[in-house]
Amino acid sequence: MVYPPSFTATSVLRGLTFEPADSGNDVIVATFVKSGTTWTTYLLHLIRAIAAGATLEQADAFDDIQQVVVELTWAYDCGQDPHNWIQPFEKIARIFKSHLSPSFATELHGDKAKYVFVLRDPLDVLCSEFNFFQPKVSNAPWIKHLATVDDFAKSDHWNDHAWFFNNGNVYEYHRQAWELRDLPNVMLVCFEDLKEDLPREVARLAQFMGVADRIDADACHKIADVASHAAMRSKREKFDEHWMSQQQVELGRFGPHGPNETAEKVTTNGTTGAGKRALSPEVAAAVQRAWSETVGLSSYEEMRSKIGVLAALREGYFVR
Repeated sequence: MVYPPSFTATSVLRGLTFEPADSGNDVIVATFVKSGTTWTTYLLHLIRAIAAGATLEQADAFDDIQQVVVELTWAYDCGQDPHNWIQPFEKIARIFKSHLSPSFATELHGDKAKYVFVLRDPLDVLCSEFNFFQPKVSNAPWIKHLATVDDFAKSDHWNDHAWFFNNGNVYEYHRQAWELRDLPNVMLVCFEDLKEDLPREVARLAQFMGVADRIDADACHKIADVASHAAMRSKREKFDEHWMSQQQVELGRFGPHGPNETAEKVTTNGTTGAGKRALSPEVAAAVQRAWSETVGLSSYEEMRSKIGVLAALREGYFVR
């Protein structure tokens, strides 16, 4: 760990030993930080609610998304047991959030689960991570001396990145996800495609979950409206992890960093292209070069394009 964690070793162990159900309906969203985790888990939750015959109003009847989507690492510390915590609409799917690397997640939890890996332009991940963590943990030794996003791009934290068991940096995360792309229980989602055509991506997620016959085009558009950036901003307290913090304090279960801090997740800068605008040309080029050398593709845009072709061949959707 780069910085003392906010969770206990017991909670981590309970999360790492989680075994998916034999039903095959468990979906694990394993992402690199600041790549669209909250957005994707929310979409999956809305899809399962509609597939179960519920209304979107009923699906939104929670105070914090963590109450209905279990975060494996923090679950025990919040009074949730990932092994048997009852989720709403779980007969359709149980949804779990993780920041494990793709290869670690699939090896650890096995082939009974379905895995959604969310990819995002590494320049935007870099910018978003810096903007998120700098005010959140400004006194942490790995960030307090970093004044600019360029400084962050050159730091050991960004380039090594052992945070949340990612087992590597964002380049390594993308490499692993790309190598797992042909597994039938793996779906690759690009943040930029969510931004570009959300109803289409909702349909893709519904098909991956096995409920496409219950989610028609009208439902896809309604889900996209409820999960649009503007809609989520209007109810952003549902996505700020306040419940997790409260539960940790009430139960007295938290790591050396103290209880998890409430955090703004639905920010005003959840856009595409922000990283390229924020970074100097030299640093941006270095990040893109490091990504290409690790992943083995010319650019993130090439990967995104190939994912679109993969979706067309396997799922019947042409992305981009």
